[in-house]
Amino acid sequence: MFIQLQFFYTVPEFTEFWCRLYGDIVGVWMNGEYTIITCDAEFAQRILSDNNSKNFIIRMGNDHGLKEIGMYKNGIIWNNDVSKWTHQKHIFQAGLASNARQRAFNVAVEKTRQEINRIKTSALKNNNTPTVDLLNVFRHITLAIILEVSLGIQLDLEKSQNLIDCVVEYFKAWEFFLLKPRFIWPLFPLKLFHHRKSVLKLQKEIQNIISIIDPQATTFLSQLYSNNLTNEEIQQSILEMVLAGTDTSSVSLYYTILLLTENKKIVNQLIDSLDDSLDDSLLEAVLRESMRLMPVGPVIIRKSLNDCEISGIHIKASTNIVISLARMNRNQKWFDDPLKFDPQRFIKNKNLITLSAPMGVGPKSCVGQHFAMVEMKAILPELLKEFIFTRMDETRPIIDTRTRWDVAQQPVVKEILNVLPRKKVVFVGAHSVGKTTLARFIKNKMNGILVSEIARTLIKELNLNADILRNDPDKSLEFQASIIKAQCAKEEEIEHEFAILDRSALDALVYAQTFCGKRWNELLDMEETNKCLERYRQKNKYMIFLIEPQKECLRADGVRMMPTDYEDWISFSESFKNIMNEYNIEFNAINVLDINQRYSIIRNALFAHNI
Repeated sequence: MFIQLQFFYTVPEFTEFWCRLYGDIVGVWMNGEYTIITCDAEFAQRILSDNNSKNFIIRMGNDHGLKEIGMYKNGIIWNNDVSKWTHQKHIFQAGLASNARQRAFNVAVEKTRQEINRIKTSALKNNNTPTVDLLNVFRHITLAIILEVSLGIQLDLEKSQNLIDCVVEYFKAWEFFLLKPRFIWPLFPLKLFHHRKSVLKLQKEIQNIISIIDPQATTFLSQLYSNNLTNEEIQQSILEMVLAGTDTSSVSLYYTILLLTENKKIVNQLIDSLDDSLDDSLLEAVLRESMRLMPVGPVIIRKSLNDCEISGIHIKASTNIVISLARMNRNQKWFDDPLKFDPQRFIKNKNLITLSAPMGVGPKSCVGQHFAMVEMKAILPELLKEFIFTRMDETRPIIDTRTRWDVAQQPVVKEILNVLPRKKVVFVGAHSVGKTTLARFIKNKMNGILVSEIARTLIKELNLNADILRNDPDKSLEFQASIIKAQCAKEEEIEHEFAILDRSALDALVYAQTFCGKRWNELLDMEETNKCLERYRQKNKYMIFLIEPQKECLRADGVRMMPTDYEDWISFSESFKNIMNEYNIEFNAINVLDINQRYSIIRNALFAHNI
């Protein structure tokens, strides 16, 4: 009786139950069929990729359910007619070959940059820390890639969202029909009605797509239309291409970003490694480690064609096999410190790629796994170079995320993430123009890192004051050199952060020019000075804002090197312009006093669209 009740749960749930209760290899009867449930990696490898692997190229599932979702002896995902599956698999392989993968990489970069601009547009509507539904962003990108590369079409945002919604609902129907026995369907009449409606809705969307495609537009389409497939088989193949191409990669990328929010050091290492276009080993390792910990397919389901023996266990024909990747990949027996996010394990031991099997191995493995890896390698760097993602609630570890099995392992509650530009905002200009006040205002609004009052701190530490710095060129030069060193060190600390700085090395150069005579040039010989100037020229990382003087001036506090009058004040500002122009540093001038207007100017610049 208890075994029958397991059908009210998902496959990963009852698999977890049996393995936890009875060990790594368990035999049970489910709905009258003998089933082996395992989380033993060695046993799983013998099923998937050893000499017996061709004995396991069909999948467990009921024929009535397969008919409901259009997969009965059709397509490649759950087609248990071996000859038809083999024929259609070759069509998919041709459509996802190396030329398609190269095209996918280029399209992935293009579509990701479009989504980046959409994120920026949305961010400008939020006056505080912007947020993003990253899973939906990934779905839009992966859907756009598969539509353009495999089907030769593009959809507008509204139609894409509608198709994404159809895919998500179809996955839920798939899980319901495929493995739950037919006799329990009537117990859920509303679900039954909804799931049938969801299947028909996606099929209708695919028919609409077929009506506008050019059969010769892509290799995949030309293969479909030239291999004697029926209209039904063509429709199902296109449907499965859209299904597999949309939700698997997008969910994997979503979990990757979530895991990276907990591992800032790895993010920084990854961003540094992206400068080397010839070595993407860390990028691939990050993706594989993410898929190990949070596999989009937490179980692999098979059925034996003939009798065989594996690891001393006699397996009869038509025995169901359920491999729990989720449990296997978190087992100390197979992975050291298995709950730790450690991409280096895949760099040190390439054999772990096969062991973790996120997209399967052997003849029944995911036909699009190389295509998926290519697109993920294109998408992830673009987003990480542009944005910093943080969670709203960081108290719960990602590995404890509650998920549900809609064939792809979806989050029960989709996290909306905070998103910040991976840039430094630097304010320069004369004293008393409001740089520090503005920096603090932005920090409170957008939750960045504030780097402030470096000069004021050093003045106190060195027991200096404004009069000494104005009238003693030697001490003033020494002081400005100290500021540059401190500034350079601080900028190195925040290299990959969103930070707001109320001064820069430029300030030290301007004040040295003004108060130290010709000796100010000595600062240009400093390694730290040149490092800072080089950073400020990187406009994709640093945004320089010159705060122009206004008539209203703060009173002297004994620390600031106050201008003597308004003309002196303007002269300081011009000196900043001159030195930035001389060293080819782009800057934005702010000529308003109102702090909200200043904030608006800065946000518009931070979230300006990439060209």
